[in-house]
Amino acid sequence: MELSQHGALTDLVGRPVYDRSGDRLGRVFEVRGRWQGDAVVVEELMLGPRGLLKRLRGPGTEARGIPWEAVVEVGPERIVVHR
Repeated sequence: MELSQHGALTDLVGRPVYDRSGDRLGRVFEVRGRWQGDAVVVEELMLGPRGLLKRLRGPGTEARGIPWEAVVEVGPERIVVHR
């Protein structure tokens, strides 16, 4: 799934994430990616308070990340992932 279809990276922050069965997994706190040429390739969505701790403390803290490959739907109100 390409992000370009869905707007800016910042639009994902704060959006709730659900699995395909409808269970809520948390909210996106951070979007992780890497530069590839002139574009950013999204690699992972960081969720909830653990995502915040990971951002503040760096490596060594546990964080709940969802690989971008697991994203099956990005809607205006939520993100759905395959677990």
